[in-house]
Order: sequence, then structure tokens, then C-alpha cells
Amino acid sequence: MVTQEGQNVTVCAVRGNFDDCQTGVKRAFAALAGDEELRARGQELTSANSINIGRLAPQLVYYFLAYARLVESGRIRPGEAVDYVVPTGNFGDILAGWMAKRLGLPVGKLVCASNANRVLTDFFRSGVYDRRRDFYRTDSPSMDILVSSNLERLLFYVSGGDADLVRRCMDSLSKEGFYRFPDALMDRLRAEFAAYCCTDAEGADEIGRLWREEG
Repeated sequence: MVTQEGQNVTVCAVRGNFDDCQTGVKRAFAALAGDEELRARGQELTSANSINIGRLAPQLVYYFLAYARLVESGRIRPGEAVDYVVPTGNFGDILAGWMAKRLGLPVGKLVCASNANRVLTDFFRSGVYDRRRDFYRTDSPSMDILVSSNLERLLFYVSGGDADLVRRCMDSLSKEGFYRFPDALMDRLRAEFAAYCCTDAEGADEIGRLWREEG
């Protein structure tokens, strides 16, 4: 990043983790919403990470392409449901899978795979999202996240667009460090999602096994 040659790019370092960076970006967006100087310049702020819902559009393609290849290889029949296991941190890629299902792709279970930062695993199992825990730096850093932005979007959709409910949850997460999602809505989520986690050592063992057995 620090060796880029673009004349219209500035690289900044942040002392902290992904959650610190993402929180800073969100605060900047909120502080500058409706800013007159930006409007006068004809400029708007946006993000290239999965805060930007537009990034889910190309991620949708992964699921359709994987399904097409499974059909072409004869491993499944057209119309047969397929489970997708998705390494997950900010919940964007797996949310794209949920959207692909809404577009008609035969998706079975979406399995949310986490590392030692298992806040999503605990949420799907308990119905409580609790960021009041240690943050671990792992061998899978893109999953080292305790506040998953795109989960908020899923909660909005699965609640039927109940913005007040989601706002209360996010306010509680910000102020108290946790929220509990209603049991009836958690049942809806569990009907489509499963969640598991593993340690760095377990992940390394599995990578080794696959290499030995499958090359």
C-alpha cells in the first residue's frame, strides 16, 4: 500500500484493528452527511469495502458461477439445493449468498465460518450479539472482526424492514456492547444459516489434510 504510485491516492495508517478503522469511516460519513462544502464541489463519500452495499453485486456472481460449474460437472442436477460454506468477517459475501437465494438460486444452508473471533457463531447459536470480548489477531485477518456491518442489513431484511427494531439493536450494540435479537426472528435466521468456528491450529490441520488427500 505504501509503494503505490497513484497521484490521487493517499495512504493512512490507523493504530488499531479492523473494527477501529470501520468505526472511524462510519463516523466520518455520518459527520459529513449533508456537508455543504462537499455538495458545492459535487462530491460524495463512499467506501470500497463491504460497508458499500454495491460490493455485494459482484459477490452474487460467485454463487451462480459455482452452481453452474457443479451442474456442468454432473455433481448435482439442475434445481438441486447446494449448501455454501463462507468464511465470514464483515458478513458481506455470505449476505450476497442470501440475496442469490432470493433471486432464485437453489441455496440450501449458508454456513457462516468464523475463526477465534467467533462473535457471529455465538450470535446464531444464542440470539445475542456481544462484542464485549477479547479481539484476536489470527492467521485469517480478514475475519478478525467483532462488529459485522452487513449483519445489520440481514436483520433489516429478515425483520420485514423493521428499521426501528434494527436501530434499537445497533444503538444497544454501540452503547452497551450487545443486543438480543427476537427469538421468532432468530428462528427464521437459523432456518437458512448455520454457524461454526475453528482455531488457527484446526484450520492449519484441515489445510494440511486437504493438501495431502486432494493435492
